[in-house]
Amino acid sequence: MPDFNAIEASAGFRELMKKKKAFLVPVTVLFLGLYLLFNIIISYTNWLDKPFIGDISWVWVFAFSLFAMTWILVTIYMKRAEKFDEMAKDTLKEFNYDKEENR
Repeated sequence: MPDFNAIEASAGFRELMKKKKAFLVPVTVLFLGLYLLFNIIISYTNWLDKPFIGDISWVWVFAFSLFAMTWILVTIYMKRAEKFDEMAKDTLKEFNYDKEENR
């Protein structure tokens, strides 16, 4: 059984958590901020009621951009998660713990 307290105190684990937080906190704030902004704008203003192209208003553009943002953020996170997983494996190897070997 690995010493999880030692792993948690290691420099590799601290670096992993630092990088994850540096990525996840701003992305989460961006996502929630734009999502909540959309709801506030459509509830309390008429800024997005103006036409964008023909009968399509800016509300539709903003709403679909939220979907696009979600897909983009998920794709970026999946790429970053590969690096985070590699960092986690490296940290565990320092403590002679390999998940696949210990099944």
